[in-house]
Amino acid sequence: MIVDLHSAEMIGRGSSRVCYVHPGDALKCIKITYVDNASISREELRHYNRFSRRRISWDMMSRTYGHVRTTLGKGVVFSLSRDYDGSISRTLEYYLQNGLVAPGLLAGALNNFKRYLIRERIVVRELKADNLVYQRLTPSCGKIVIIDGVGNNEFLPLANYSSLFARRTVRRKWGKFRHSLPEHYPANRAAEAVASMLHDELGE
Repeated sequence: MIVDLHSAEMIGRGSSRVCYVHPGDALKCIKITYVDNASISREELRHYNRFSRRRISWDMMSRTYGHVRTTLGKGVVFSLSRDYDGSISRTLEYYLQNGLVAPGLLAGALNNFKRYLIRERIVVRELKADNLVYQRLTPSCGKIVIIDGVGNNEFLPLANYSSLFARRTVRRKWGKFRHSLPEHYPANRAAEAVASMLHDELGE
């Protein structure tokens, strides 16, 4: 079966992929790679398969449902985060830039997200505000969900096989993310406030 994406809603476009709402399931999306680099999806799916074998919680990470043929080429199906009102969840970058969610709520959700990464031993290539969405569960409560950037780009990927190295890698990349927020969003009071409330060290 070929999924027709010609009239599907486009959610966003990144440096290598474009994302559409799945026309047959409003809680899923389809990512199409438009650059000549098939290794992007293959590498990502290897990590997702590893997570599946470990039976991790998918509470704060977009889940994959494998490849699909579409009218725009081969794609990969993922879960799609939606807010309590049915709207598609916006990125952390969106909320940092428009101030619609209080910095304290964003920071609290991010600290919970770090606990999730450490608990589930999920290693990412890089934590960036445009790879994370803030899913509003109620008007005053939400959670962070990672939608892209999953994988291990370390020269020696020891974190793929060792719980100790996985947790160390998460903490190191978290520290980089925390310190990068004010740099990536200069003169942005929300980014500065959120960064100041993020914890460098949290319990296991």
